[in-house]
Amino acid sequence: MKEKTNRRWGLMLLSVLSAFLVWLGVVNVADPITTNTVEVPVEIINDEILTANGLTYEIVGKRTTTISYEVKTTNAYRIRPGDFRAYADMTEMWDVTGSIPIKVEISNHEEFLESNPVSKAATIKIKTERLQEKPFVIDWRLTGEMEEGYEPGEVTLSPGQLSVKGPESLIGRISSVGIEIPIDGLTAETEGTAKILYYDANGNQITLSERITSDCEETSYRLSVLKGKTLNLDFRVSGEVAEGYRFTGVECDVRSISVVGLRSALASFHTVTVPEERLNLNGASTNVVKTIDLADCLPEGISLADSAPREVQVTLTVERLEERIFAVEIGSGSFIGVSDAYEYQLSENPVEIRIRALREELDSLNLDSLAVKVDVSGLSEGEHAAEITVALDPAYEVVSVAPCTIRVTREPESVFHGAGPGHETGGYGEAGETDQETREAIPADAKVLETSEEESKETDDSSEETRESGPGQGI
Repeated sequence: MKEKTNRRWGLMLLSVLSAFLVWLGVVNVADPITTNTVEVPVEIINDEILTANGLTYEIVGKRTTTISYEVKTTNAYRIRPGDFRAYADMTEMWDVTGSIPIKVEISNHEEFLESNPVSKAATIKIKTERLQEKPFVIDWRLTGEMEEGYEPGEVTLSPGQLSVKGPESLIGRISSVGIEIPIDGLTAETEGTAKILYYDANGNQITLSERITSDCEETSYRLSVLKGKTLNLDFRVSGEVAEGYRFTGVECDVRSISVVGLRSALASFHTVTVPEERLNLNGASTNVVKTIDLADCLPEGISLADSAPREVQVTLTVERLEERIFAVEIGSGSFIGVSDAYEYQLSENPVEIRIRALREELDSLNLDSLAVKVDVSGLSEGEHAAEITVALDPAYEVVSVAPCTIRVTREPESVFHGAGPGHETGGYGEAGETDQETREAIPADAKVLETSEEESKETDDSSEETRESGPGQGI
């Protein structure tokens, strides 16, 4: 039984093998024709016609077509997609629909094909659009952080601009172009090459379509590195305020700024001076506010740091002056240039002095007789207009001093030689004469001595000895 089963399986295998050999023989003898297909890209030719008219195009839908061909079974394996060329001639475009007929050519193995290949899609559709060429200045962005105390300086690009060309709709998406320069840890000048990037209006990087072409793919850069320094602002003010007002100071929220420059340039630069022609307050009766562009105040080779404000507001404060009258009691210590031969007395005392200054300065002023001087130099006996001067800080202005008279009288003399002021020759008074009042004051029994010039000299010598022996002694 087992032998019969094995024999059956052997017969079956022999039958299959025989059938295959018969089929193979039939195929080799008959070699039937089969229809096959391949997928081939469609090539657009003569598109320069559109370019010449300022147009560009885009294929709508599939960019390939299916080609059907007939081939004998024994040659089917020889045919490849590269044996066919599918193309659309732009000169045959139907303007209304934008369709172009697809044509097929045989590139290789034409001898194995039994008929002309046919494209299943009769046409390919394109969409035309205006062609635009637009120039862009290449910008740059810094990435990373420099070493503390250093700032990025001038960036030089080569080339510094480029031109892109493509459909208007795609060119319109490009807002700017630029490169990124790494600056992590930089302390010295650096240079290199960077790929050009494209950005939209929001600053987001975008990828260009294949339909856009550019005349530049990358650019070279050079970045200088500057040393940073903090400098104080120096405000120079010019002009005179209106009468009755005073300039009281400069107010500015910014008192120092950060600048950058080459180390050699910064070495001799210590302050940023705002020149006086920018801070003029001629005729001002109120505060004057000026907006100052600090960049204009810097010399060549030095510039503002990125963190520094470019503009600052400066206020020149102007305040109104007030006047106040001070009554000062004049004492003998206020007279200058006095003579021992005279007595001096003011007709009006205290003296009224009008002072002009700021209110808070007037409130703090303690005006006494030490600041007031009365010049009596060379005044003779009689009444004279007093020459009064007031020595005050420049913050105070003496507006006026009430007019007053100074009375000069002769000092009473002693009957004894050398006993009174003004004694010079042994007589009374400046010329040795005794005025009537003095003579009346001398007792009847007092003896008035009259001496000659020589006796007077001897008397002076004697008086000198007397003074040496002690005060209060007579002749």
